[in-house]
Amino acid sequence: MIIFLYGSDIFRAKEKLEELKSRFLEKKNGNSFLISTTESLDFDLADFRNKVLSSGFFAENKMAILKIQENKKTKKAENKMEEKETLEVIKKIPEETILIVWEQSGDEKFLKSDLGKYLLKQKFIYSFNVLSGNELIGWIRKRVAFYGCEIDNESAILIAEILGNDLCKIDLEINKLCLFIIGSKEIESKKISRKIVEELLSRQAEENIFKFIDALAGKNRRLAFLSLQNELSAGAGELALLGMVVRQIRILLQIKSMQGILKKDEVAKELGIHPYVAQKSLQQARNFQDNELKNIYRGLLQIDMAIKSSSSPARAMFDRLISRI
Repeated sequence: MIIFLYGSDIFRAKEKLEELKSRFLEKKNGNSFLISTTESLDFDLADFRNKVLSSGFFAENKMAILKIQENKKTKKAENKMEEKETLEVIKKIPEETILIVWEQSGDEKFLKSDLGKYLLKQKFIYSFNVLSGNELIGWIRKRVAFYGCEIDNESAILIAEILGNDLCKIDLEINKLCLFIIGSKEIESKKISRKIVEELLSRQAEENIFKFIDALAGKNRRLAFLSLQNELSAGAGELALLGMVVRQIRILLQIKSMQGILKKDEVAKELGIHPYVAQKSLQQARNFQDNELKNIYRGLLQIDMAIKSSSSPARAMFDRLISRI
């Protein structure tokens, strides 16, 4: 039997792999020696052939896993496999062997190869593309239910806006939110409200944006690049990230226009923001000249237009903005 998992959503694919392994081990009394793993970045044809074709005197079901990994720089499938020879081995797999091939990038070039085409013809195929839109919101709501809580559509959308589509990060934060609610004596229901998401997740996102703005103010290009990279690598959506930075720069411009208002409570009331945000913003506003903030704001509007028109990569324009400070 051949089972093919593919796509760039590593989180869901890994979950499926673990599910298949668990079901296999249940039938084999937990005998993990019947499961072997081969990785494409360290592939040896003879070793792979031995794992999938060899059998003892008493033939017994075994599971072999072949991971076709992603090159982190090119985001393409990368391997040392001799695909033609590997395909010939796969075609000879005996009935008692379960082979799971996990392609971890959704690389079209691999899927169009002879090996990819053969795998796509198998009976058991699972595709894991990166979730977005309603599919992502639906997944968030199901994940919250998995941890024993509830969430409405509006709050689930807010989680997606703050965290992007990195399911690993979303799962971690949902788990934290549910643990907080279940362990809180002040919250009677097990529902994650928009207020809770804003208080627990938005504060974290705001801290990251504060670091980015501080780096711009200090003309620290290296730290600004690093802060941006950390946010994007963690799964933050480009539009969501841009929106948070634009909001903060707008707050700083508004503070600059407030003659004589220097107390955080007054700023918070005037702008309708949290006192903590007001305090941080007052500190940041002192580090910028008016024209610097206006130039940054204009640059952010250009990035917004680029994202919406797809005329230029947003990341490249962010980098250009940082390089000009």
